[in-house]
Amino acid sequence: MPDHLTLLGTVGHPAAQTDRRSRWLSRWQCFAYQRINNHPKAPTRQKLKLQELAQFGIGYLTQKPSLFQLPGLYFKMFGLTLSRWYLFIAAFAVQFCLGCIYAWSVLNHPIDLAVYGDAKKGRAVNTFYISMGVCGTATAALGPIIERKGPRWAVSIGTTLFMIGHIVTALGVHYKSIAWIYIGYGVITAIGMGMCYISPVSTLQKWFPDYRGTAAGFAVAGSGAGSVVWSKVYLPTIDAVGLAWMFVLLGTIMCTVMYASVLVLRVPPPDFTVNGLNIHGDRIDESDVLEEKLSTAYKPVQTPTGADQKETLVSSKTPTQPLALKHAVLSPDYIFMYIMFFANQLFGVIVLSRLSGMCTDIFAKSANTASDIVSINSVFNCCGRLAFSSISDFLVRYFKVEKTFARKVLYYFTLGAQIIVIGSLPTVIRHESFTFFVIEIFVLTCSYGGGLGTIPALVTDMFGAYNVGPLHGIILTSLAFGAVVGGITFNNTYNGKVADGMSVGEAYIDNIQVIFVIVCIGFVVLFLVRTNIEDRFEPGYHYSLCGKRVISIPPKEKNAEHREHEAETTAPKLPETAV
Repeated sequence: MPDHLTLLGTVGHPAAQTDRRSRWLSRWQCFAYQRINNHPKAPTRQKLKLQELAQFGIGYLTQKPSLFQLPGLYFKMFGLTLSRWYLFIAAFAVQFCLGCIYAWSVLNHPIDLAVYGDAKKGRAVNTFYISMGVCGTATAALGPIIERKGPRWAVSIGTTLFMIGHIVTALGVHYKSIAWIYIGYGVITAIGMGMCYISPVSTLQKWFPDYRGTAAGFAVAGSGAGSVVWSKVYLPTIDAVGLAWMFVLLGTIMCTVMYASVLVLRVPPPDFTVNGLNIHGDRIDESDVLEEKLSTAYKPVQTPTGADQKETLVSSKTPTQPLALKHAVLSPDYIFMYIMFFANQLFGVIVLSRLSGMCTDIFAKSANTASDIVSINSVFNCCGRLAFSSISDFLVRYFKVEKTFARKVLYYFTLGAQIIVIGSLPTVIRHESFTFFVIEIFVLTCSYGGGLGTIPALVTDMFGAYNVGPLHGIILTSLAFGAVVGGITFNNTYNGKVADGMSVGEAYIDNIQVIFVIVCIGFVVLFLVRTNIEDRFEPGYHYSLCGKRVISIPPKEKNAEHREHEAETTAPKLPETAV
């Protein structure tokens, strides 16, 4: 066995068949996993092939042909041959369990009552804001290592943290400690959620370059569907076993489902193609396959520099920009996408945590009615995530719309709809029109879900598939920032105004007007996200409108020493032994 390749499982080598340990391990090959140990020496061609297979986690070497038409690769578990469509189910199942966070508003009053003896204390809602903040931060901080280790490692560790957090939360409820609840659910469970959230999404982006939007939407739609179910399950479970044991019981059920999904999740090999598309979504020729396999196995992402950069950008026929992670994060398009996504998610992440309370406090509805509204609202959240991303695929496949522009058009709709609805929401609240309020909340939630479901496909289309995990994780920090800063500020401002004698409705309206301004800014910034291939690939910042360049900012001049250092550090070439 090569010393640079560690196989946690079994290898189908004839000499190993007589060994009892090998025979025992072969029965559990569904748990096999490969990873690469770093080597100071450059790999040879033969070792490079093994390293390539290990890096992308196929991990099952036998003599039989593969379902993916890759020689020497085959995987069967419980009599079923692995299909990429099984990953749809596994990713949906993981996201379904994570959807419990969006049903948290149902738990606000029970937790406040259990800890403080006052259902309207308004402290439990901070758990949601903390968890969203920690979850987003975890996705950004752990994104690179998740991309290296693979989805099974991420979901396994994340699920374990998810369960530990539920147990700590149950102890916090039992001992009436809001701090334990903040730490258990707001921190530990949230870190597990962050690890489990981006991993299935980025995995599907690699397996489904032909249905990228649908894959992203279907994955994150699972959390929307989960919030529908969990919002209806929480209260009956509390009545049956109590609030503390509810966290233990439901947490165990969710973790069992997520652990089972680990058996299916994996990433494709680097030369995986489907319908003529590689994992980046680019059409390739057969003559390009060997070159693609060698380059991606040794260095996943390379940044052209120097004299080669201009030639590469001009001759490129693909809308995927091959930037290294740090360059992608600092690119103007990514920064504008970050601001746009923050504006698109801000109202949703705040309202979802307070919807139940708004129904009872502003419109004097019962807790059961509020729970029903939360459940129906979760359906719109789920439908928005799936519908908007699928529509973008429909535009690409049947109307031949450029894929990045198709995703961008949908954000025009989501942000535009939010501007109209948020602008009219104060009038609806003042007139206490519950019917119009519910309709507007459903529209807003659908737009919120649509933005959340489309962003993985947009990030992948803009910057390629290799760094989709880290880039998706970093952009989700805008969601975390909105939850922590926006949510807690909203909550404290609201509580302060109510304490000063302002009505509940007016206290909400004052905060909503601030969000309205931020959403308008996001709509304007969206125009600056470039989808024109020539504008994006040319150095500097250039923006064309209707075929005419309206903005042209040249790149900063770099001295010769800086250019030489950049060429050495950002664009290493393949060693001779690997060519």
